[in-house]
Amino acid sequence: MAEFVLDASVAISWCFPGDPAEDTPYSRAVLSRLAVDDAIVPEIWAFEIANNIFVSYSRRKRISERQVREYLDLLKALPIRVEARSMIENIDLESLARRRNFAAYDAAYLRLAQRMNLPLATTDGTLRDAALSEGIALNLSGSSPALATNTRAETPPRGSLRLRRPPDRIRS
Repeated sequence: MAEFVLDASVAISWCFPGDPAEDTPYSRAVLSRLAVDDAIVPEIWAFEIANNIFVSYSRRKRISERQVREYLDLLKALPIRVEARSMIENIDLESLARRRNFAAYDAAYLRLAQRMNLPLATTDGTLRDAALSEGIALNLSGSSPALATNTRAETPPRGSLRLRRPPDRIRS
């Protein structure tokens, strides 16, 4: 079983099924990978997801209460593991953020992929460019190169994903 680092930009797209800007072949391909591989995320990931749900539901009215519940059920059922770091290690992300001229939460994904020598799944162009310049793989091992470039990839039809772990065995 392989692992990869999952940026919130990809996971957030799963909240908007049918939205052509969010529900892309790339995002569906990454979701399909979670049927066989595990995702590793930094601690900030959960806060990014929670904030996106709040903004999408309360401020932008893009999703319904039912969609929020379905999305949260999906996330709970996926093999996503949070990689915790110490307070000082998280604060030290500022040096990478300054060097790359992007947010410290983007630096968290980049540093995690570097530290664990794992590929990164992201739809964030700035983070993708930084990963490439740092020598971090973007295509998930054994997958189509289309995953790295956010172009068309063969994916199973929506709703056909079979999870390999029941929701009560999710790791955190």
